[in-house]
Amino acid sequence: MRTKSDNGTISAKAISGTKVVILGLDVKGYELPEMMSKLSLRESAKKKPLFIGFSITRLDVETGQTVLLNEDDKPIQKFLWGDYTVESGKEYEYTIRQLTSSRGLLSLSPKSQGFGSSLKVTIKTEDPNEGKHGIYFNRGVAGSTAYNEKFGDYRKHHLVSKYGRQVWRNTINPREMPNPSSQEALKWLSRGLNEALLKFLAQASSSRYQLRAAVYEFTHAETLQAFAEAVERGCDVKIIRHCKGSYHSKVKRNKIVKDDNGKVITEWIPDETTDEAAKAINEVGFRSIDHAKTWHHDTFIERRHSSAIMHNKFIILLQDGMPSQLWTGSTNFTDGGIYGQSNVGHIVRDSTVAEKYLSYWNALSLDPPGRRRSGSHSFSSRSDDGIMQGTVSSNGEEELSKDQVEFGPTNYYEPLMFQSLESTEEEKSELEGPLNVKSSENKQEEPMDTVIENEQPDLEGALLSKSINVIFSPRKTTAMLNFYADCMSAATSNIFLTAPFGVCQEFAQVLNQSKMSRAGIDVASSSTTEDGLRRSPRLAKNVRIAVAQNRSLLRYVLFDKKPSEHLSKKYRDSATKKGKEYIDYFDFKEVKENRIAYGAVLSDDEDGLHEDLTGLTTFVDFVHLKCMLIDATTDNPTVITGSANFSEASTIKNDENMLVISGDCTVADIYLTEFMRLFNHFHSRDEYTKPKDPQKTKKKLFGWGKVAGDESWLVPYFDPENQLYHERLLFSSV
Repeated sequence: MRTKSDNGTISAKAISGTKVVILGLDVKGYELPEMMSKLSLRESAKKKPLFIGFSITRLDVETGQTVLLNEDDKPIQKFLWGDYTVESGKEYEYTIRQLTSSRGLLSLSPKSQGFGSSLKVTIKTEDPNEGKHGIYFNRGVAGSTAYNEKFGDYRKHHLVSKYGRQVWRNTINPREMPNPSSQEALKWLSRGLNEALLKFLAQASSSRYQLRAAVYEFTHAETLQAFAEAVERGCDVKIIRHCKGSYHSKVKRNKIVKDDNGKVITEWIPDETTDEAAKAINEVGFRSIDHAKTWHHDTFIERRHSSAIMHNKFIILLQDGMPSQLWTGSTNFTDGGIYGQSNVGHIVRDSTVAEKYLSYWNALSLDPPGRRRSGSHSFSSRSDDGIMQGTVSSNGEEELSKDQVEFGPTNYYEPLMFQSLESTEEEKSELEGPLNVKSSENKQEEPMDTVIENEQPDLEGALLSKSINVIFSPRKTTAMLNFYADCMSAATSNIFLTAPFGVCQEFAQVLNQSKMSRAGIDVASSSTTEDGLRRSPRLAKNVRIAVAQNRSLLRYVLFDKKPSEHLSKKYRDSATKKGKEYIDYFDFKEVKENRIAYGAVLSDDEDGLHEDLTGLTTFVDFVHLKCMLIDATTDNPTVITGSANFSEASTIKNDENMLVISGDCTVADIYLTEFMRLFNHFHSRDEYTKPKDPQKTKKKLFGWGKVAGDESWLVPYFDPENQLYHERLLFSSV
């Protein structure tokens, strides 16, 4: 929801999600030259009260409860402010005042007074239990001051392996706390994500319901138990799970085992993801032996022949064989996915979307090869010698190629689809959907990339407003990455991108260009515009970019961690040797339109600031979201979300799924408010830990939680050369 209020002195634009409200504030009568003059002439400053910030109070319209939202009674010295303590489906009224002081006082004491009339703005938060979309973000900031204050008494020291090195880490693990603290911590970290997932699965309440799932990491005890309880209720449950590994020489008593002919005996070893999921599945118990047998022998389908990894994380709910709802998003079914790194669970209550996912699931359930081997009519993903080795890709995510993976000799259970709906072939055909591969002949002939693109070509041209497009992988080419890059290039106002594993070259090219202060540029006849931006003629046709002077497009990028200079040099040198261009964070970080943050915690014992993580995550500690928002504050936003990392591997190798949602302001508002919650949390930590002087690494740029005693805090917000100036205009305008 979006509302705006203006009293002639202060204006506020409010945007609400489900558990976040952000306020874009603005004030009239301030110009940069005037402020600089006032700051330099102290005597002049004494004659006029100083504007030292805002006070904001919140009224719960239903209960009548009023809360002052200024932390420690300090002025709010920012023009984009977020309220992260609201509840879903409730109406709130915010009162905003300018705070002034003739003495530069930094509290809300009687000597600091409201200036002018107060401004009120009323808004209602979204209820994820209603409507087509139910969107649930976890806390995603486990390493926060609030978490450490609440549960810091349970901090423990661990020696852990990180990137191949042994390091000491402090963690506050909710699983290691006694109850009730453990349950309180899990609930606080989940922030409704776990509860929504379990509620979704609980809808399968009888034998009339079926669940179809595709999972990558699968160790979260509560989720496994919820699936098991659905089996006990008589539901037909089928789960496709990632199953990869590699052959190794068999070793016994520290010696390689050979057969009588002297040939080395090999054995199949599952990868860590496969092995941990198998152990978690085996730990589930049942009251009935029949249900236990169903769980172990008729529930799981091993996805062994994918070109890389089976990276999906979705669940389809069916009633009487008809698909009705979908659960998807970035959340792996693990403790780390739900309680640690930032993630989203996205419910789509739309039978058409659910049916498309069911058709994709049906094709995956036959375990076809992911893609055709180059230059071959054979679809086997084995290498010539039949042995492939699993590795971890350079971007950090396990993305295994056709010459890297082996599938093990474990039992394969053919899916028992439609077992309660065998009445007619017509009924089966309706339920199987357009992507289902029904015959063994099709199974042998068509790899997944062909099956997918025969039914769902790459997107082209401008997206239809009020539409949902479903994009599955693997695909034959990376054309979808080019399409997404074209959408970025066509953005007229803003872009918000998460990049857990870095930025692909298609996106980096867009981020490396600037269109600051460009206006009225005709791009109808060129794929590269006068402002230097790469733009598709399909999207640019009959479109004129109107970017007002000094009101540039802003692009927000959120990384999981600060990019590595060492890896950047390695990849750049490799590309140079091949005669290719390479662009990354170190190229586009200084582009004025790009506002960048990366996961971090406070760690400054000198100032008494220290934040610790949960210890539930291994590689990705902070940002695991895979989403992009384009023109999110406009009336025609685009939201791209799902399991894929906007990478080559996620497009042409992995099993993946993405939603491209166009023209839905409610969905955009939910994603935008949550994105800014995470972005501002991490950006503030990045700025605090950034040294003011590179030669003095311990000297911080500003004090944590401190406020200015004069109007110097206003300067960046009214300086056209500063990103905060453009952010103020972006979030305060309609």
